[in-house]
Amino acid sequence: MTTATAPAPLAPGPLGTQTIPLPSGPEAPSHARRAAVAFLHRTRPALGPERHDDVLLIVSELVTNAVRHAPGPSALTLTTTAGTLDIAVTDCSCIPPAPRAPDLADGTGGMGLHIAEDLGARVFTEPLPGGKCVHAALTTSDIAGGLPAG
Repeated sequence: MTTATAPAPLAPGPLGTQTIPLPSGPEAPSHARRAAVAFLHRTRPALGPERHDDVLLIVSELVTNAVRHAPGPSALTLTTTAGTLDIAVTDCSCIPPAPRAPDLADGTGGMGLHIAEDLGARVFTEPLPGGKCVHAALTTSDIAGGLPAG
């Protein structure tokens, strides 16, 4: 007689993670978006295509902030766990980002953190030696309605 056992739950920890060093300068956001597209296609949780653009917009906004407000190198780290997708951008400035009123007249910014939060991300900053890491964390229910069956 054989007995069936329930499938093992997903192990805690990353189901996928990638860190991408970014060039300094105006090409960094497009470089980060291309890397994010590749990451989204090969990791879990699988995102519905309707949320890919949201994630790419958050990536672009966080990386643009790093290029604009921090000297030196930056990096994008994308991590999926059983419950979240974390978009993290490290840079060499110890000054935490502060939401500000968007400047719609002169186009000098102020929308990045608001956009990330409006798209459902929990935005927080982690101080690091010699810099910081700005995170935008989305829960899987926000991005894909939960983990895919399988």
